Amino acid sequence: MDMSETVYVSKVNSSTETILVVDDDTDILALLEMSLTSDGFNVITASDGMEGLERAKTDLPDLILLDVMMPYMDGLQVIEKLKSDSDTSAIPVLWITAKSQTEDKLKGLETGGDDYITKPFDLREVSARINAVLGRTRPVKYINPLISAMGEGFSEEGVAELGSHLQAAAEIQMKLLPDKPPVYPGFEFATMFRSSTSVSGDLYDFIPLSETRIGVVLGDVKGHGIPAALLMVMIQTASRLLCNETDSPSTVLKRINTLLFHNTDLEQFATMVYGILELDTGLFTYANGGHCPPIHFISRKDKTGTPNHNRPKIALLETGGMLIGAFDIATFSSDTCQLSPGDVLILYTDGVTETEGVKPNDFYGEDRLIECLSRKLDQSAETL
Repeated sequence: MDMSETVYVSKVNSSTETILVVDDDTDILALLEMSLTSDGFNVITASDGMEGLERAKTDLPDLILLDVMMPYMDGLQVIEKLKSDSDTSAIPVLWITAKSQTEDKLKGLETGGDDYITKPFDLREVSARINAVLGRTRPVKYINPLISAMGEGFSEEGVAELGSHLQAAAEIQMKLLPDKPPVYPGFEFATMFRSSTSVSGDLYDFIPLSETRIGVVLGDVKGHGIPAALLMVMIQTASRLLCNETDSPSTVLKRINTLLFHNTDLEQFATMVYGILELDTGLFTYANGGHCPPIHFISRKDKTGTPNHNRPKIALLETGGMLIGAFDIATFSSDTCQLSPGDVLILYTDGVTETEGVKPNDFYGEDRLIECLSRKLDQSAETL
């Protein structure tokens, strides 16, 4: 029985940086806002120095584009106040100046500006200079608060050592994940993993159960960093020990839940999907512990039985259960999904649907994910 389906695991990293543009020329404001937004930045604007100073204090942007000549309060006065305030002193500033304002360029750099852009400017140069400055200042943004939180006895050298340990942990974590998707006749498997931090609590796995059955695991541990990664390792180890050919997915999730509940802190828990795919029939039996519902794209067939990916029927595998490790008495139910030739099955974490766009609280969402994938169903699993 020739079958073609996709098991796709995705985790997206998104970290939108905010840029404050301060200029009394509305045309320049509109142009820079449009250009920087298309570059993926979150852009806020102010039309004079006083307003710009207030926006900087309330929004704490990652970078400020600041015009020199403005009414009420010029750019030099603004930057002096920014640098005298501990909350805003580390925000990098790029000057917007005219060619003839050489003296202002020098004053701006002496006052604390990081670079300058000369009018009329090339938008490509603006983008390049912004990325160059952010590339230099990002480490300061994260390391300085960390050093402050750790106290006077901690140093930048200590942070560097901690960073090396985190890097080692990230490398170990990646080695625990499958090197590549499994290969079975009639099926296509593909995975994609992008962590928003150096180490994370996301996991996926493929567990051979027999010649005709394979277990598929996708999990997402609450939180980030080393604690989440350690819990991820515990779940992955438990999955490999407990998943077998005879026990149902719901039984396996219940056992993993019991293990986590009695061996972790109360605030530690995870979401998880575990399914068993029968390679000879295409039957997918699954259980869900508080995770995003998998998406089943059911291809329509033409008169000859050939799959047609135009306007597929979409089914969410909504049978669910409780969070893994949160409650001692937790219930889980198994359900089935029949995969046919040309069908696509998507498993994903909330890092996809909760990715925030340019506008605040504009999350990618399940509907956009479905719409995006619906246009690509005729592609290979790897391309998807």
